[in-house]
Amino acid sequence: MVILGVALATVVSFIASAALYAVPPVSRLITSRSTARPGIPIAVQMLLVVLRSLIVSCLLAGLLIAAHWHGAGPGALLGLALSLLPLVLLLGGVVHENTPVPVAAIHLADWIAKLIIIGLLVGLFI
Repeated sequence: MVILGVALATVVSFIASAALYAVPPVSRLITSRSTARPGIPIAVQMLLVVLRSLIVSCLLAGLLIAAHWHGAGPGALLGLALSLLPLVLLLGGVVHENTPVPVAAIHLADWIAKLIIIGLLVGLFI
């Protein structure tokens, strides 16, 4: 059952992320303020987004199992708690790499949503 939860969480978090970045104001801001890495095809970029979600889904499943936590509530709370990690990384990008604050805020919102969705869904299967 855990594998099903991980797979579902991976797909749903990818769809939620795609929906966020498809919102016209978000899309405009990201395209105007971010530079895509040249030479990496869109298909490869999307595959890497799915892979990242899969890795995070496995991490959350492992942590929930190790802590003997079950259910959507504990999963969502764990996801929310883990959102401190992208916050720290994006803050570093803003301070040290001159990442525009609005861009970092969108990426942070994306990761908070992903982590909560993943935790909630994986938690349902544990």
